[in-house]
Amino acid sequence: MSDDELAALGRVLEVIRKGGSDEELAEELRQQLHRNRERMFLFLQLAGLTRSKILQDLKGATAAHRVSVPSSPLLLHERCVWALAGPYLAARLGGILKHLAELGEGAASCLEALNQATWPGYIRQERAKRQGHEAEGRLAIVLRTVGIPFHPYAKADNPLCPDAQIHGVSFDIVIPDLEAPRVCVKAMVHTANIGQFGESKDALEIREASEMIKQRFPEGRRPILMSLMDGVGFRSNPSGLNEVLTTADEFCQFRTLWKGVVVAAAQTGRRVSLALPPESARAHERFLRRYADAIIGIRTEDLDSLENDPHVTRAGEGFILPPD
Repeated sequence: MSDDELAALGRVLEVIRKGGSDEELAEELRQQLHRNRERMFLFLQLAGLTRSKILQDLKGATAAHRVSVPSSPLLLHERCVWALAGPYLAARLGGILKHLAELGEGAASCLEALNQATWPGYIRQERAKRQGHEAEGRLAIVLRTVGIPFHPYAKADNPLCPDAQIHGVSFDIVIPDLEAPRVCVKAMVHTANIGQFGESKDALEIREASEMIKQRFPEGRRPILMSLMDGVGFRSNPSGLNEVLTTADEFCQFRTLWKGVVVAAAQTGRRVSLALPPESARAHERFLRRYADAIIGIRTEDLDSLENDPHVTRAGEGFILPPD
């Protein structure tokens, strides 16, 4: 921890040492966050909380209070939700730090020990979350590079940004926009065995999205429902694939991100040129025929020369070539 972080925690410890209530500790935390809102991540780490855990707990606690919970814990101290978030965080953090409050000069060493003990777990949580959102981030980068509009545009820089909402259903990417969606993408990437809960959750989400599209959009104007699915979880539990593959209109993986570009191009009146490994072109022959009108041409030879070409865009195992 930096000297600044240690000093901030020292002030927190002082409130606890003097017997401050949860409300007084919450006020100290709020002042700390007003000075530097990034300290929220340190408080969450030491309290054994993740960024999503505190938001989920607060959403449950605020349901009866009609209080809106922000999409990021960095905003909790700026809104009326702090009346609930403050005491919640103070109770969790105070329960841990109260044992260090009476140590005086020795508290700094103990805080560093706590930091060392909690940091690896916090990082594992963050890594799993970012791995799960990596797929939509990669697709967003490819779409931006080839000039196909999508929402939310911030996905290309921050895959963890809030999703798009259409009639109460969340989508990771919507192409080209929310006003006239043509492709709605649900990313389902699992970094561990998905188990029964994950399997059921995927099935529920894809079914909910499909039913909304059928109910809200007339025949002929319905956007394509695309699943971006991959990960070790599906390898260890392949039954989790069944509901998604039979409900979604199309799907792609990390390896076949180029399929997402083809579908997006077809649905937005664009055409693209592809370069694919010969075996991939054969394996996806039916898909390529289905979207033939959106494909200018398919190159299957000398792909090694494209690896470092600044004019082509890598999309999984394939490349999107610049227009002639």
